[in-house]
Amino acid sequence: MKPTRPALLAGVTAACGVLAYAALRLWQHFGSPPPVPLSAPITLAVLAAAVFGVALGLRARLRTYREARLRAMRGEPRVDKHGRQPKAIDPLQAARALVLGKAAGLVGAVFGGMYGGYGLTLVNHLDISTYATEALRCLLAFVAGVALMAAALFLERILRVPPEQPSPPSTGDNKLATPRA
Repeated sequence: MKPTRPALLAGVTAACGVLAYAALRLWQHFGSPPPVPLSAPITLAVLAAAVFGVALGLRARLRTYREARLRAMRGEPRVDKHGRQPKAIDPLQAARALVLGKAAGLVGAVFGGMYGGYGLTLVNHLDISTYATEALRCLLAFVAGVALMAAALFLERILRVPPEQPSPPSTGDNKLATPRA
């Protein structure tokens, strides 16, 4: 699975922002736009915090496990400074976290773009207190969407598998490597 490119998320955000802006400009011709729920920025912020928390937890576990492997390679005991044996991360758990990161990045991009476009339609009407409140909610939802994208990219970065080290050439009798006369 390839890592999500930030440019892809920025493009999805921009596309959703343009679509939301166009749809709401059309909606304004028929009446007032729908209200922005107060729960929108709160939900996106809670999701961003949850994804960031998962990333920090996995980063700590991976770091502890890698340090234990290095100690074992040097001939030292694998236990950490608290005397505990670190457990390896279950590959299925890592795969689930990776899928969470990919999905969260796209959710943050879509909703961040949608509320960003909505907020842009309200910029010209900030003198009306209802629209000013809606614009503030849109701004907070956009920022929370960007935070969700950042947390998702951080989670994906944590779960990258380091490239394998090339094995040293063998010194044994390799018939394929010896030139024939």
